[in-house]
Amino acid sequence: MGVFKKVEGKDRLVLKQRGGAIVFLESEEDFQIIAKRWFFNEGEDILFKPADAYEAGTGGGGCKAVIDLVEGCRGDGIKAFGLVDRDALLNDRNWSLWWEDQDDEFLAARPYGDSIRVLLRWELENYLFDPEAMADVANDAAMTSTHTADSIVESCLKCADELKDRTAATVAARAANLSQPSEAFGCDPPLHGSAMTEKLRDHLSKKGHENAGQAMTDERRRIDRFDSLTAPARERWERLVRMLDGKASLKYLSFRTGTRFDERRGDLARRMSEKKAVPTEILGYIEEFKTAALP
Repeated sequence: MGVFKKVEGKDRLVLKQRGGAIVFLESEEDFQIIAKRWFFNEGEDILFKPADAYEAGTGGGGCKAVIDLVEGCRGDGIKAFGLVDRDALLNDRNWSLWWEDQDDEFLAARPYGDSIRVLLRWELENYLFDPEAMADVANDAAMTSTHTADSIVESCLKCADELKDRTAATVAARAANLSQPSEAFGCDPPLHGSAMTEKLRDHLSKKGHENAGQAMTDERRRIDRFDSLTAPARERWERLVRMLDGKASLKYLSFRTGTRFDERRGDLARRMSEKKAVPTEILGYIEEFKTAALP
């Protein structure tokens, strides 16, 4: 309950008395997407709180903070729940669940208990790869109407190899307790094909990885299981996006396509809400939390 002890007594009392569900999110950025753009009209049934608000100035937040806050609140009789990114499993070395590519099996697991839901995709940014919303934002940014959902998916899939290798490098680095490539690695100018692969291997080697090439090959093979080369383009993208390093992929696609999606996450989220395209997975979690918090 270490994080929860930093919540002032008056705040604990407010949370306890208000009723309904309290849902902790990893960061203020997640709060701006989920609470302010997707579920802004929930009223009194549910209250969203960013975990990093309880560790102001310390760089707090993240999956561990959410888990601790939920545990602390529930121990004090507060109906608290949490949403954490899939990469919480990567942090915890829960390899069997991290690499589970069967969605039903993944969603049935409760590695952090019944009050915490682990997102099916790498992180919240992965849900912003919505082709219709991306097409709208791209058209608005360029003052054109040439982009379509299909053209966006085509552009994304053209980058599939680079996105997979970029993700493989992230996993290999974190598995070896090394610093991962920055979000902007290989973006400006965008590296393509083997140039990206070689640069990532060099990065891992310089950081101290003893067998960077084999590690990237192994992680890339596991990532490939989340892809489906023979599926229709839209379905293939929906499958692949589960296991991509979200922030890094969003930035790479931004530079590769010429539309700075990484700087317009709020626009993407709002477009999704307007089109009633809020992810059904997350919609389901919110309904579960509200039902579980009923008297």
